[in-house]
Amino acid sequence: MPKVVLSSTWKRLVAFVIDFMIIDFVLLYPFNNIAEKISGYSGASIITFQSSLVYIALAVSVIFILYFAIFEYALGQTIGKMLMRIISLGSSGKKMSFLQALGRNLFILPVIPFVFLWIIDPIFIILRRISLSEMLTKTVTIEEAKTWTTK
Repeated sequence: MPKVVLSSTWKRLVAFVIDFMIIDFVLLYPFNNIAEKISGYSGASIITFQSSLVYIALAVSVIFILYFAIFEYALGQTIGKMLMRIISLGSSGKKMSFLQALGRNLFILPVIPFVFLWIIDPIFIILRRISLSEMLTKTVTIEEAKTWTTK
């Protein structure tokens, strides 16, 4: 049985950047025209403009959370994690539940108290190789097991 190794900080960071770029290009790019129309609308008051930005930020956050939660629940990994050969599991070593996958990704929401995790989670990952979100949801991100065959 292969030894379980928590994933490295740099692999997690690269996987997150890859996933961010995928979401940006594939899911959000088609909505650029809508955002440009809202921001360029000359008749809008500043309050209408600001509330539109809040709704856009929340909608984008929901897209991000669903991307991460659905991939991690269904496959245990996002596309970025697949490329970096890391996987997320329940702390028992089994597939996580959808609520665990959702809960570990709530840090993406740009609202209090989740914004505090933008600072706390990276510190935990650097110091302990596990985020506070993972500790609270009883999940882990580990290196994929290497399967070697010899002839």
